[in-house]
Amino acid sequence: MKVEELTRIPKVLGAGIATEDGFIIDSQFTVGYDAEKSAAMAARVVSRIKKSLKVDRASTILYTQKNVFFIKEREDAIFFVICQKDANIGLVKIRIDRLT
Repeated sequence: MKVEELTRIPKVLGAGIATEDGFIIDSQFTVGYDAEKSAAMAARVVSRIKKSLKVDRASTILYTQKNVFFIKEREDAIFFVICQKDANIGLVKIRIDRLT
């Protein structure tokens, strides 16, 4: 699955793939959202979860007042998606889970 497929879901604001260091491999975002900051944040969250819980891989869903931030680590990269809170969260999660 490619980034473009994730961003075709209604109300998805952006999606990307990053290295474990937070560098962008691929991304597609709407105007007003920073892919580089999102990638860095996704990598930082994954790193903190792995250190805190002593696990090999991490994934999480973060809810804010307006948006939902999905992060899923794979063997070779970190996938992240930002969508509006009223998006079809179940569909987004299913698509992200298919990434592994």
